[in-house]
Amino acid sequence: MSKERESNFDFDELFFSRTDKRGVIASGNSVFQRVSQYEWEEMLGKPHKVVRHPEMPRGVFSLLWDTIAKDKMIGAYVNNQAKDGSNYWVYALVSPIDDGYLSVRLKPSSHFFEIVKEKYIELTLLEKRKKLTPAQSQEKLLEIIGELGFESYENFMIEALMQELESRQKALGEEPIEELNLLRKALKSGSFLQEQSEGIFEEYQKTSLVPMNLELQAAKIGEDAASIATISTQYDNLAKEIQEEINKFMVSGKLVQDKVKDCQFFVCNSILQREIYSFFEKETKPSPIQKENEMRILAHLQNQQNMNAKSSLIDIQKEFSEFKRVCNDVKKLSIGLEMVSISGKIEAAKLNRNSGELSSLLDQLTNFKDSLKQSLKEINDIGSDLVHQVSRMNESLASQNN
Repeated sequence: MSKERESNFDFDELFFSRTDKRGVIASGNSVFQRVSQYEWEEMLGKPHKVVRHPEMPRGVFSLLWDTIAKDKMIGAYVNNQAKDGSNYWVYALVSPIDDGYLSVRLKPSSHFFEIVKEKYIELTLLEKRKKLTPAQSQEKLLEIIGELGFESYENFMIEALMQELESRQKALGEEPIEELNLLRKALKSGSFLQEQSEGIFEEYQKTSLVPMNLELQAAKIGEDAASIATISTQYDNLAKEIQEEINKFMVSGKLVQDKVKDCQFFVCNSILQREIYSFFEKETKPSPIQKENEMRILAHLQNQQNMNAKSSLIDIQKEFSEFKRVCNDVKKLSIGLEMVSISGKIEAAKLNRNSGELSSLLDQLTNFKDSLKQSLKEINDIGSDLVHQVSRMNESLASQNN
């Protein structure tokens, strides 16, 4: 997409449009009408593609329609074309509503936006060169998103929405939004919990052969090492319990982070819906749009997303409670591990002979025990931070929507 004239759309503005299920324009606000440069009578009752830029990848719209047809929300970067041929980029968040769809747009400015513009150029050229169908273009778009490091388009659009909200605040010279600050911290905490739980599993894997190797060492030494063989059996039994709990631990750690990511979308969505409602409420420019009806629709969507955000915060707390329960179970088993480690060293000392291999095996147990103890402490500290962040987000959402 070459350098074009841009239709006037500022960072302090937001706009929305509402369509029926077929994508026919039913309403919007004055910024939508002004930026598109069409008169209302030229837009109302017309397909929304009247503002579509001819160089937008068709795969983006294919994905958009496939998603909203499933009654799911979707966010996307879109380049639109005004009546005079000028363009205007937006980040659009499209929500299914009772009788159609409502799309809220803001002016993008994050580093994601610059990357996406280049990728859209590549995809558009590929569409033309290989004569891709919209479905084929959509597949290629999802491949591109994967190459950018995202597991799914959903993960990409959520992070993009948050980045655009943060970037918009900077562009406006305003203080960061409190919920977004807390959300960033919660995402970091959730990521830490997941990484630590996976790290504990990896450390455990390093000791998986210790029981068998202890038995081999005991067999080499003979009857004098019968106590070492007993300790090996004790650790083997304990290890099975530890493995079972650590598997639960790792799954639970990922679920906590998944819930935080779900919350990321709902909180960002709630913020944007809150802001478009406030922005539209202040509009005074005369138009054929029935403002009272649109305010009612926007208010309903705002309340719905605010409830979703609060519900997602509760889900984080529930999932973390389960994670903490599993964490406590692992902690109890770590006490047994410490006793086995101490007993092993005492019995090894009684043998009164130098066995480097035996000492090395017992050191592995000690190292795992120490690593586990430290990780559990860090998890407890970060977990407390996460609970605090979630609580403050809940308070902030409540205060903003009163």
